[in-house]
Amino acid sequence: MTTLKYILRDTWRLLFHHWVLGLLTMITAGVMLWILGITTLLSINIENILSQLESELVVQAYLVKDNTLDVEAIARKIQGLPQVYSMKVFSPSDSLAKLQTRMGSQSRALEMIGDNPIPWNFEIHVHSARDVEPLVESLKTMPEVEDVVYAGLVVRRISALSRISSRVALIMFILSVVITALVVYNTIHISLYSRREEIGIMYLVGATRSYIATPFVLQGTLLALFGAAAATAGIIAAYFPGIGLLQENMPLLHSSLITDQTTILRFCGLLAGFGATLGWVCSYLVVVRFINSITKPE
Repeated sequence: MTTLKYILRDTWRLLFHHWVLGLLTMITAGVMLWILGITTLLSINIENILSQLESELVVQAYLVKDNTLDVEAIARKIQGLPQVYSMKVFSPSDSLAKLQTRMGSQSRALEMIGDNPIPWNFEIHVHSARDVEPLVESLKTMPEVEDVVYAGLVVRRISALSRISSRVALIMFILSVVITALVVYNTIHISLYSRREEIGIMYLVGATRSYIATPFVLQGTLLALFGAAAATAGIIAAYFPGIGLLQENMPLLHSSLITDQTTILRFCGLLAGFGATLGWVCSYLVVVRFINSITKPE
């Protein structure tokens, strides 16, 4: 109990002895973890939106006008393609009825056409936007398929957005980890260097390495934790108003956005834990390295 009391006392002293450097460390760690948290949430929301758009992507395949075609066999063949998630089959009469429904009062113009010109067709849904192009290429090689209709430009843009979102999130994660780790590492190293003589005397009079190291490790852990706590508060303060603004201006995206407060609070808790763990690891590494250097026999 006495040992714990002295460790906590030394940790408190370290926090206040270099309070300016500690404050800068907390601010830097907080800003970087805030950027990491906002970027991660933004990336998740973008992925959810893209997933919704991908689920609505449709490839329409029209068969040749031939009464001898085995539509069921063709449907099984298309359904067996690896890119196909689900498929609906529309007969010429079903397609005409659907077109009349969409045209509403203007559907009378279809009566002037005469015979129904719409062939058997398939409405195909894919697993993701990346599957559309390979599916279209496979469909075009089938002699029974006369035409394939799909939103090619939309598909390419969704795929590009998905790749960009993932890369930006990864880059921000690496930058946040590296910068936060360097700041904590340098702060603890300065604290150790300023007390190098005291640490040497403590070691000579019999203090264990763990007793010497623990206050410095706690210092780095607490600085990173305080920075992460500030970051989570900033995320909560910025995220919900931003999501509310998006919902007002783009109500169609409501189902794709993360709006559950419990989910956001859990995410913030994980971010705070990640920040504290990062601070602990960096502090532990620099403390062990420093103590080994000053206690190594010459």
